Amino acid sequence: MSVTAPAGTEQWVRGALAAHWGEPWAGARLSPLTVGGAAPLTHTAGLWRVAAPGGGPGGPGGHVDHVLKVRLNAEAVRPGPFYPLKDRVAAHCRRRGVPVPPAVPAADGRTAVEHDGVPCELTPHCPGVPARGGRERAAAVVATGLDLREALDALPPDVAGELAPLRLPSLVEEEHPPTAFRDAVDRLLPKAERGTDPWHRAAAGVLRELRAAEPLLREAPDAGARPSVVHGDLHIHHFLLDPRGEPRVLAVLDFDNLHVGDRLLDLAWIADTAVLACGDDTRAARDVLAGLLRSGRRRGLLRPGDEHLLMPVLTAHSLPVIVDIAKDILDRGLPSPQWLAYFDLLSPARRLTAHRLLTGPRAD
Repeated sequence: MSVTAPAGTEQWVRGALAAHWGEPWAGARLSPLTVGGAAPLTHTAGLWRVAAPGGGPGGPGGHVDHVLKVRLNAEAVRPGPFYPLKDRVAAHCRRRGVPVPPAVPAADGRTAVEHDGVPCELTPHCPGVPARGGRERAAAVVATGLDLREALDALPPDVAGELAPLRLPSLVEEEHPPTAFRDAVDRLLPKAERGTDPWHRAAAGVLRELRAAEPLLREAPDAGARPSVVHGDLHIHHFLLDPRGEPRVLAVLDFDNLHVGDRLLDLAWIADTAVLACGDDTRAARDVLAGLLRSGRRRGLLRPGDEHLLMPVLTAHSLPVIVDIAKDILDRGLPSPQWLAYFDLLSPARRLTAHRLLTGPRAD
């Protein structure tokens, strides 16, 4: 359920900035955030680029760009204790060298505030670009992703205990994967194939991919296996790379899906993102994944045989989201241009390709 106007409008955003970060912010230059002219990949929040008054966060003189995230989907809101815990995890990762942008505290010191009941967060804007672009960018994602996973493995044990009750929002945990799969194949796919518009064709395409990926789902381990604090959303838009010079990750974004789950989920996302970054270059993808396995094993992040579980874990995790988007198109009549980008991001066909590359004779 999304909140209604005026929440998320420019006037409302200026009021939120003034109320929580101070009056000078109310006059800042504002613009809806875009990436390459398109809206960023999020269906749960409105993102605004804010030119803050100051050479640093809130400081005098000059301007520094920031991003205000307005959590417009009530179903995506986490319980109040989640946000300071997320800050603790992010700070821990920064101390271990992972480039996680720090949130900008509001006037009362909180980094997540509610304005008219809507959660808002302010962070520095990163000038980086998504990791698409070939072998070097894919390798940079792998290196930083493994650094992040190593940092999360080194968290104090009490963090997992505090995080476990703060469950993921319902929009991420839609259905038991086998139930969602049967609904997708038996009901939604025939419904999509009866339509002729671009939305039905797109839904039919991804649902056929999902049907072909059933072997991965049969191999998926229990969701409670290898419990750990996981980022949970390490897709290609959450690694921002330096657009100039040698590829390096400038920022790892969006810890909003932080939860206690199977630690292989993060490693699976890293592998999938590396394949997506390589584009059509299958040889590069194979080489980058072989490097991931070598480095992961050397650092104690992957055990022998884990390569067979990565894509099954990720496919099972993503399946309910794919099915829910298909329902938006086919059952609820809610097409959105972003659904096409999500289908690409969550492609079961790419996960099948990644699985073959990870488990084939040249994988390691």
